[in-house]
Amino acid sequence: IANRPVTVNAQMAAVELSYDRDWIRYRVSTFYTSGDANPLDGRARGFDSSVELPNFAGGLFSFWNREGIRLTGSGVLLTSPGSLIPALRASKEEGQANFVNPGIFLVNAGADFDLTPKLKGFANVNFLRFERTEAFEFLLFQSPIHHTIGTDLGLGVEYRPPLSENIVLTAGASALQPGQGFRDIYTGRTLFSLFGSVKFTF
Repeated sequence: IANRPVTVNAQMAAVELSYDRDWIRYRVSTFYTSGDANPLDGRARGFDSSVELPNFAGGLFSFWNREGIRLTGSGVLLTSPGSLIPALRASKEEGQANFVNPGIFLVNAGADFDLTPKLKGFANVNFLRFERTEAFEFLLFQSPIHHTIGTDLGLGVEYRPPLSENIVLTAGASALQPGQGFRDIYTGRTLFSLFGSVKFTF
C-alpha cells in the first residue's frame, strides 16, 4: 500500500453542548471521523491528525483518550496516548499520518462539578464505535470484525492549592468495558487505569 499513490478524502466532525446549573456543568457531545472501507483501492478515507491532546469527551479522564492501546502482533497502536482517533500508527511522534484506518463514532455525556473554589470534579461516560472495520480485517487477516468498541467510564478531580494555575494536582480513574468489536481485535477483559499528575507553572 505504501508504494501506491493514494488519494485522501477524509472527514471529521465534533459537537459539544453544555448547560450550567448552579455548581454543575452538564455536557453532551459527539465526535466522528471517517474510516476507510477498502484498504486496497488507492483512496484513503480515514481521518488522521498530528498530536492533538483534545480536551473533549472527557479529555484525559477518558480511558480511550488517555491510554495508548497497542494491537498485539501488529506493531501499531490502535490509539495513541492523548488521541481519540484509531489511526493505526506506530507512533504519533514519528512516521507519517495513516489515512487507511477504521475511523470512529463517539457519543459522550458528562458533568463538571465546582466542589470548592479550589477543587473540581469530573464524571464522564463515552459510547464508542468503529466507523468501518475493513482496515482491521486487512491488517489482522481476520473477518468479520464487529463495530462496537464499548463503553468508557471516567472519574477525576483537579485541585489548585493557591487558587491559580501555578500548581495543579490531578487524579482520576477510568475503565473501558469492551464491546464485541474490541473483543474481536484485543480482549474481552475490562481495562482499568488509575492516574495522577502534578503541574507546576511559574
